[in-house]
Amino acid sequence: MVTPPTAYTTAITPPGNRPHSISVFGCTGNAGRAVAYQTIKSAAKSNDRSIKIALSGRNKSKIEKVLQGIKDELQTEGITINDEALVDIVIADTTDEASMLKLAQSTNILVSCAGPYGRYGEAAVKACVEGGAHYVDITGEVAFIEKMISDYGSIAEEKGVCLCPFSGYDCVPSELGMYLVGKALEMEGLELNTLSLNFRSKGGGLPRGTIATIMDGVEGKNQPQRKPGDARFYPKEFRPTAKNALSLTNFALPRYQLGTFTGPNFMSVVNVPILCRTAPILGFSSDLTISDKSIVSGPPSLLNGYGLFPTGIYITTLLVGGMALAFPPIRSYIRKKFGTGYSYNGDAAGKVFVDVQGTSSNSKSFASAKCIYPGDPGIYATGLFASSVANALLEATSTDSKLKPLAGFNPPVAALHCCRDGLLVDKLKDHGAEIKVEGIEGNEIDASKLRSKL
Repeated sequence: MVTPPTAYTTAITPPGNRPHSISVFGCTGNAGRAVAYQTIKSAAKSNDRSIKIALSGRNKSKIEKVLQGIKDELQTEGITINDEALVDIVIADTTDEASMLKLAQSTNILVSCAGPYGRYGEAAVKACVEGGAHYVDITGEVAFIEKMISDYGSIAEEKGVCLCPFSGYDCVPSELGMYLVGKALEMEGLELNTLSLNFRSKGGGLPRGTIATIMDGVEGKNQPQRKPGDARFYPKEFRPTAKNALSLTNFALPRYQLGTFTGPNFMSVVNVPILCRTAPILGFSSDLTISDKSIVSGPPSLLNGYGLFPTGIYITTLLVGGMALAFPPIRSYIRKKFGTGYSYNGDAAGKVFVDVQGTSSNSKSFASAKCIYPGDPGIYATGLFASSVANALLEATSTDSKLKPLAGFNPPVAALHCCRDGLLVDKLKDHGAEIKVEGIEGNEIDASKLRSKL
């Protein structure tokens, strides 16, 4: 078994009597609105009357419109919002450092939803580190966070500030899946050796910010430049793990996995580095094989080649689309088409399905997890994940909490795994998630009882 490093700094309770429990910055964007909706809904349903939410951005009238829309939506669900008791509006702008610091100093948890983060993200990170607020975001930009770790990681640890990037669809489901099956194996004295993840979603579309991030990445715009001495995102011992998982053979080609043929999961380029950063914190060995794939067919059957035929069509479509992005006129059209006039508000009726299997070194003993999350991946489920992380972080850093999260930059499961048993799992279930774990004998395990080694 691998013993996790012990030289971690734990986060502290934010100093001072702060008026807001959780603040959602960038709430007028599609994903930001989803985070705000889930956060307000969670607070309204809570028995804790001390929780107060702030919605923040640079345009007050737009924030008021978002808040009214959330109130109307919750009203149809039988939930009435008392604005004065529950929600405030705070004006802040990434170009105004003083306003960002004031926002951070007014809240315990700041959820940053203003992307692309390579353009707009640093202001919230800096404000939280200086203002002593704990931080959550929904970015999938690994290079940006790697740069933030280099610039702010050490001082955040010294000040006891917990920063949890990647708290949306990328990559809470994959990180939590690794934790669940890895700890289930450890209960039997076994070590996680192979991690298989199958993702499938019902409903969905890309938010405008994600499209802008993809275009920036393809064109090399707003990408952080490494300097000598900058921190690496994950330990060098895990470089072979990441290289193998993202190799052309493993990433792009069809793979028969967990009873069906699967295709590329384009989120692997985010998930895999994060899993490689989290694994040693959880005590998992670098002798780890990761296979992160997508299911694009219905139930596997002889008619669809057990998923092979639709997977082949999917891979061909991705290849053609990737080649098209090489042409500037195509990228220009996409930027224009999905610019300020485009909006995708999410699909509450959608679902995210994640099947996970963790196998020990003997290749015979395995644990599995099946998770179902409400909503489409890009908007609704991302709001659910970020709100769950923010609420977990709020509980873990309260004055009553004896088990604090890790300070500094860590993905959410890594940061929270040393807190009370099942903290994040419980928050996800409060938002409607279904999480089932089975041990090596097929016996069901209560996911809330799985324990960290720390």
